Amino acid sequence: MDIKSVLDERVIDLNMTAKNKKEAIEHLAGKLKDAGYIADVDSYIDDIYLRNGFEDPFYKKIREKAKFVLIGCEKSFENCFCVSMGTNKTHEYNAYIKVDGQDVYLDIKDEEIANIIASIEKEEKEVTPDFVKENEVNVNIPENLSLEVMKSTMWNEYNERCIACGRCNFVCPTCTCFTMQDITYKDNKNAGERRRVWASCHVDGYTDMAGGHSFRKEKGQKMRFKTLHKVYDYKKKWGYHMCVGCGRCDDICPEYISFSTIINKLEDAMNEVKNND
Repeated sequence: MDIKSVLDERVIDLNMTAKNKKEAIEHLAGKLKDAGYIADVDSYIDDIYLRNGFEDPFYKKIREKAKFVLIGCEKSFENCFCVSMGTNKTHEYNAYIKVDGQDVYLDIKDEEIANIIASIEKEEKEVTPDFVKENEVNVNIPENLSLEVMKSTMWNEYNERCIACGRCNFVCPTCTCFTMQDITYKDNKNAGERRRVWASCHVDGYTDMAGGHSFRKEKGQKMRFKTLHKVYDYKKKWGYHMCVGCGRCDDICPEYISFSTIINKLEDAMNEVKNND
């Protein structure tokens, strides 16, 4: 097979010149975007709101004004498993800050932030962000994970343990589900507003439909839905897992349900389903 027959000349540039690896990657990313292979040169942080079938104008307005300041981690939090999820490192930030006693270290990538601190007396030093290299908690997402795991009995446990309070959803940095509320004003019944309200896939009523039908009535079904969205179907679409391994859900759960433990049960659940076929 002629290699040229499978290469897209729109993204191949053998004459490219770049000063460093970062510049080369940015050049390639630009060509991939122009050719339609990726939606944006920037990181995938905005996939849910800006590239998920529609562009959220409210989020976009805030996002365009947002600056991200990174605070590194020298050691892991108790329930964090970010290393397993590959989210323990990032080089996409506007500024990095580290406080060490009386000293403050900054790595500024953004021109606006640089201008703000330009008048402050400072000393030039090499600053490198601190990143966690290992966690006490580790997870393993099975390579053969499929929707067949829905048939497992592992979900029955959460019919009893989960109380459907939704706290895990409300502290999760990647949960984005919402519902709509129509509000009318008492002083003018012809006027009102439609509000978008943060919702939770765990709480009762989330899947209620007109006519009285409701999906996923059992708490175990709700846990199954959330789990597979975090570590299965989201990756099928975007190429990376929705869960970032922060461990906030473990910290906040009043019933001490560990999401990392749920993930680690998936391999046995897949074996259970396979043996039952």
